[in-house]
Amino acid sequence: MEIPRQPGIDAEVAIPAIEPRPVSIFEQININIFWLANQFHWNAIMAVILPSMVAKLLDPALKDLNLTLVVVWGTLVATVVNPLTGAISDYATFRMGRRRPFMIVGTIFNIIALVAFAFSPAINPSLLIPTFALLFVLLQLSNNVANSPWSAIIADKVPTRQRGVTAGINGICLLLGTALGSVVAGLIVNKKDPLDVYKQDITWIFLLIAVVQIALVIYTILTVKETPLAPGTRERFGFGTFVRGFFFKPSRYPDLWWVLLTRLLMQMGIWTIFYFLQYYADDVLKVSGEQFIGGAFLPVLLVASLPTSLLAGWASDHWGRKGMIYLSGFVMALVCLIFIFFQSPLMALIAAALFGIGYGANSSVDWALATDTLPPTDEAGKFLGLWSAMGILPQVIGICIGGILLQMLHNTPNNFGYTILFLVTTIYFAFGTILIYQVKGVK
Repeated sequence: MEIPRQPGIDAEVAIPAIEPRPVSIFEQININIFWLANQFHWNAIMAVILPSMVAKLLDPALKDLNLTLVVVWGTLVATVVNPLTGAISDYATFRMGRRRPFMIVGTIFNIIALVAFAFSPAINPSLLIPTFALLFVLLQLSNNVANSPWSAIIADKVPTRQRGVTAGINGICLLLGTALGSVVAGLIVNKKDPLDVYKQDITWIFLLIAVVQIALVIYTILTVKETPLAPGTRERFGFGTFVRGFFFKPSRYPDLWWVLLTRLLMQMGIWTIFYFLQYYADDVLKVSGEQFIGGAFLPVLLVASLPTSLLAGWASDHWGRKGMIYLSGFVMALVCLIFIFFQSPLMALIAAALFGIGYGANSSVDWALATDTLPPTDEAGKFLGLWSAMGILPQVIGICIGGILLQMLHNTPNNFGYTILFLVTTIYFAFGTILIYQVKGVK
């Protein structure tokens, strides 16, 4: 990759972004189809496969702590790689464009990591924790190289007045990928199977994820065209300036700062409990965790979220983003209380549907709000990389909080550990919603 170093252009002078031409619905779908594959990949692995592997192949009494040890290192890597790769792509002068080359390289190594994961259960049991942790690091590293630059493609190719609808389509692709990933993984993987059968199930599900990734990445590369960045059109590159750019003062871009903070809080609400939903189904609801979470709970949640995802994006284009964020955020906060006071499979599914209504609207408008608060520079990759990092950092903090709390309260009566965990998520959602008031430049 070439990094332009144009003498005479001050590194502190930003190049204004050029408003893109209008795009068709078909083009908007092509831009977003990659996210379907990406969510299929991650939701199958994080909601179903990894928690199941840890509980089945390692000590089930230590499953909360072991899952934390497996996941936290890769997520830390992603927290750094995601914004860094997005920012580097802003400077890239590949003939294919700034974003697609990263998708190609990242996907190649992602497939290698998936295939390695497929056969990892055959390793000596004493080596499984470090093996799973290392492979998860490789998955996070490679996948974030592919997806972080692509987070900026809406800002690159879609004009401001169309971003609400595009964000709605993006939300639908995210939710479809999430639903399909959880359903397929929940149908294939079951820790109640005999060990030999279970290991075969793990092999097949990882290979299927790899096939989905390959197919939809190839489709994206062939259907989405980028205009290459001409050498010399960006400011002179300096590594110190490059790194310092991530640590902007809140007073410089206050709206973006508040959007990043509120996203951090909302994602903390999700990731503090997400990895442990399967164990909640096992321990509290007394049902098969993989089948209930993958085959019922998440599909219900996501089907409920589909209409609000599209409608909220459209509505936010006409009546404003913040109202949708307020409404959806408070719904998400209140629904968490159902899991505390009504602990049955039926009530969990009702709560999933209600949460999905709020989550669909919130996830759709959140991205549109982020693009609206971008500074008027041609550095969308860097700032949306920071926005993406606010969705990754909570995965590190959240699983540590959740894993430690559940392990400490493992033997307490009345599932007290899960009660505390859902109370914590309620607080995160409430503050993440209220603080959106501080965003002044977007209605």
